[in-house]
Amino acid sequence: MRNTTIGMAVVAVILTILAYVQGGLKLVSRGFANGGQMLLQVFPLLLVAFLVAGLIQTLVSQEMIKKWLGKESGFKGLLLGAVAGALIPGGPYVFYPIAASFLMGGAEIGTVLAFVTAKNLWTLSRLPMEIALIGSHITLVRYVITFAFPILVGLVANAVYGEKMSQRIRHQISEISKKGEEA
Repeated sequence: MRNTTIGMAVVAVILTILAYVQGGLKLVSRGFANGGQMLLQVFPLLLVAFLVAGLIQTLVSQEMIKKWLGKESGFKGLLLGAVAGALIPGGPYVFYPIAASFLMGGAEIGTVLAFVTAKNLWTLSRLPMEIALIGSHITLVRYVITFAFPILVGLVANAVYGEKMSQRIRHQISEISKKGEEA
């Protein structure tokens, strides 16, 4: 997390310099204002998403997550993860914290990846707009073609990475959380 923050800060400095060279302080201040405006728009969603993720970790026991989404859940867990991904509204600021809370609660790596993949391929909340903009036939074809992908991604992830990768990712998330609490 720290390296990512440093990397983004370096990119921000480089872009600030480029903006200054191209248009002076006026362009730099316009860029900062645009960034601040986006932050104000996204902040409420971020806050709610992290609250939901925290509440899931608090209210849903690890035993329940392991039972329904963990290794012993098998194919049922993959299917539940995929369906949850299709049903949950919102963008990445909403579903990634929830995916992390599933993983921290004991969900299998394949189930979490099925959740994320289904969120990106099957999102039911965008279905009306998709039908309105590209038509029902193309939308139906797209859903039929992508129907098996979240489950396949989950199966492959479980076969390739398994529990060791899940434990490693859980450890990394714990380290990020500890560093956040120290700051």
